[in-house]
Amino acid sequence: MVLNFMAAHPDEAFTATAISRSIERSSGAIANSLVTLAKRGTVRQVTDQPRRYQYVPAQDDSSATAGN
Repeated sequence: MVLNFMAAHPDEAFTATAISRSIERSSGAIANSLVTLAKRGTVRQVTDQPRRYQYVPAQDDSSATAGN
């Protein structure tokens, strides 16, 4: 749910609280999910106070091999 929300708004950064209000889930659970997603590189933390996260779109690997 968190990843789907973030992917739907790739140009914006959100706090766990802002996401929790939108998807009606616990902000603590969302904060934990954001930390996990950041470790995987799916989102990135863009500010420390308050902690805001932004979606990191997947890289298109086809462009790297297009010249081959």
